[in-house]
Amino acid sequence: SLEEQAKLLYKKKKSKEILHNLSGGASSDDVTMSQVLEKLNGAKTGASFLPILNIADFEKDDESNGHVAFVTAASNLRAMSYGIPPADAMETRRVAGRIVPAMITTTGLVSALSCLELVKMVRGGLPLAMHRNSFVNLALPFFAFTAPVPAEEVGGVDGKTHTIWDRITVKGGGNKTPTRTMTLGKFLKKIHKKAGCGEEIEISSISYGPFMIYANFLHGDDEGVLATPLLDTVRDAVISEDDDDDMFFEEDDAEEEGEKENTSSAVILSEEQKAILSKLERKRFIDFSVAVENIETGEEFELPPVRLVKDKERTHDENIEDMPQ
Repeated sequence: SLEEQAKLLYKKKKSKEILHNLSGGASSDDVTMSQVLEKLNGAKTGASFLPILNIADFEKDDESNGHVAFVTAASNLRAMSYGIPPADAMETRRVAGRIVPAMITTTGLVSALSCLELVKMVRGGLPLAMHRNSFVNLALPFFAFTAPVPAEEVGGVDGKTHTIWDRITVKGGGNKTPTRTMTLGKFLKKIHKKAGCGEEIEISSISYGPFMIYANFLHGDDEGVLATPLLDTVRDAVISEDDDDDMFFEEDDAEEEGEKENTSSAVILSEEQKAILSKLERKRFIDFSVAVENIETGEEFELPPVRLVKDKERTHDENIEDMPQ
């Protein structure tokens, strides 16, 4: 049958050689064009047994086809993942009407090259040399392909190494230790345990972006700071980062008028601070930069980024269900 023929073509011994050649790992003499065409024809025969798909033309002005609704939902999901303000259907329709020329040129090529790399990832088990970085300029035209280099390894504690893709994940303990009440001291203990640090290793600093929230030489013996909820510590660091010029106090005016009001809370947040705090509230996780120190040798090491995963916000109904009857 045609299905059996397709399976035989798919299992031919030359399949690995063809993929190796297409990935730039072999010379052009190893695999001929006829073998490539044979492989493609086999895939075409196998695809003939799948349901027939019809091409749908994108129509932004037809509400009944759901095209704009789908694009709006998909783009907003991606926007929320990267902290980008979402767009409504009207904005999506306006933008979509302008990108058709771009979709059929560079964007189409980049999408195709990305899909080729995705196929290699899905197949699995391929060495890094089988993948390709692509550099394209259609105006010249210029096409260049290079093999990616491994991620740089950074030295860590006890001779361990890590790359930018590694993470140390810390989660709240649910009802026992929810994220919103986890103290800075508890967070330090969790990092120490997760990183597998010995007794001679001490956490020297923790930063959230450009904001320093912990330093052992400042806060190591400060029980008040260690007992403060971690999220409150981060917010305080963001608010207090600006220079004193951005903090407005009216004490001088109050003295002249004979008033004795305490205006220490009259802090004016900048737009940047408001954006950072808003993003902090929306994010499901927070990444911290953590440095540790060997107290015996004085050596300092950078841990992989420490990711604090926030607890899922519980609804009112869930709280009621957990109440004792």
